[in-house]
Amino acid sequence: MNQLIASKTVTMSSIEISVLVDKRHDNVKRTIEALVDKGVIASPQIEEKPTAGRTMSVYLFRGEKGKRDSIIVVAQLSPEFTARLVDRWNELEAAQHPVIPQSFSDALRLAADLQEQKEHLSQELALAAPKVDLLIVYCTANGSMSFRQVQSFFRLRKQSSAYS
Repeated sequence: MNQLIASKTVTMSSIEISVLVDKRHDNVKRTIEALVDKGVIASPQIEEKPTAGRTMSVYLFRGEKGKRDSIIVVAQLSPEFTARLVDRWNELEAAQHPVIPQSFSDALRLAADLQEQKEHLSQELALAAPKVDLLIVYCTANGSMSFRQVQSFFRLRKQSSAYS
């Protein structure tokens, strides 16, 4: 769906680069660090991402400088995948540019699409309303049944037990 609102700066992570070039993330990080040490690229921002029981450092490339530096990293790692990286940056940048209708019919089409999306969301909200009401009543009631007993009574799936 076309958006008329531009969002934040485009960002690519070292994890995305590792997927693009089909290399292990630790190898990508070593290459980035070597290029930073040589002064070829600027040191990208580091973000800690939680993983299975520990945190992982991920490099973030942002904006034009990040785009340039990530292209250099990919060229160093795997020249044949440089085209994939350029394509991915083009996708990210294309998603950033708001599409302004150029004709009256395009504007009407966009308005119709937005109205359909709004109606669809309203229908989903209407379907969820009884469930929300039941949960509100249950959460505010001082009954004698536990959530698991109510769950068993209504034969609800085990996945919803995250609320207990």
